Amino acid sequence: MPIKFFPDPNMIKLIQRHVVAFFATLAIAFPAAATTYSTDYTDLWWGGTSESGWGINLVQQGEVIFATMFVYANDNTAHWYSASALLPVGGSTTTYGGDLTESRGPWLGTPTFDPNAVTRTTVGSVTLAFSGPNSGTLNYSVNGAQVSKQITRITWRNVNLAGNYIGGMVGRSSNCTGVGAGQVAVFDNLSVTQNATSVSMRVDFNQGGTGAASVCTYSGTLVQAGRLAAINNGTYSCTVSGAGANQGTFSLSAIDAGVNGFHATYTGQDQYCVSYNGRFGGVRDVP
Repeated sequence: MPIKFFPDPNMIKLIQRHVVAFFATLAIAFPAAATTYSTDYTDLWWGGTSESGWGINLVQQGEVIFATMFVYANDNTAHWYSASALLPVGGSTTTYGGDLTESRGPWLGTPTFDPNAVTRTTVGSVTLAFSGPNSGTLNYSVNGAQVSKQITRITWRNVNLAGNYIGGMVGRSSNCTGVGAGQVAVFDNLSVTQNATSVSMRVDFNQGGTGAASVCTYSGTLVQAGRLAAINNGTYSCTVSGAGANQGTFSLSAIDAGVNGFHATYTGQDQYCVSYNGRFGGVRDVP
C-alpha cells in the first residue's frame, strides 16, 4: 500500500526531534525556492549561446523584482539599464512589469562618488513573462525602440546535493485505486549521494509510528538551469517492513540548494495513485 502518514500522539513522540527542523525548511519551499510569493527568479539570464555578450540580472524579494540589463547602444558601446520595481501584473506570479530607467553619474575614477551628480531618466518599460521556472520572454522599450527576447538562466556550475539531512517528502495523493487518497509523508533521515549528475536519495523512517522500519529510495539525473536544478522522470521504490512495496516515477522541479539544506517541488505516481503532489527537501544534518 502507499506510504501514508496520519499524525497521532505516538507518532509525535517518535519524531519529536525531527519534525520542527524539517517543517521549518519545508515552510519556505512554498510554492518553490527562496521567495514565498512565487518561484524565485533571482539569477543571471540571457538569450542563449547564439546571443552571448548581453544579459539581464534579476534579484527577487517577495513579489518585487529588481532588474539590471547590460546591452549596447546604437554606436556599439556598452550600455546598461535598470528596473528597480518590477511588480506582478494583475496579481500574476509569472508576469512582472514596470518602468525602465537609464542612469548616468560620475566617472568611475572620480576619487569621491557624488550621488548628487547621478541622473535617472525613464526611457521605456519592461515586462517579464515566465513560461516556467527556467525560461521566459523579455519585452522592453528604450526611447521608442521595441525589443523582444526569449531568455533562460545561465548555468556555469552544477549544484552538489550530497550529504545527510533531516527531511524527505510531504504531499497529497489523488486518483488512487484500492487505497484512499490524502496526506502522504515520507521523512526522517535523508541521505543523498551524487556522482556527477547521477543522484540517489534515501529516506529511512518509521512508518506511521508503528515501529515498522521503512525505506524509500529516489534516483534520477540532475539537470541544472542557473541556480536552480531539476530531476525529471526519476524512479523510486519504497519498502515497509511486512507491508510490501511501492514503485513509481517522480520529478523534482526548482531544486534550490544552500549550505543549510535544499527544497523542491515534487510530483510522482505509482501503482496505487495516479498523482502525488508536494514538496521534497531537508535540513542539512550537523557534522
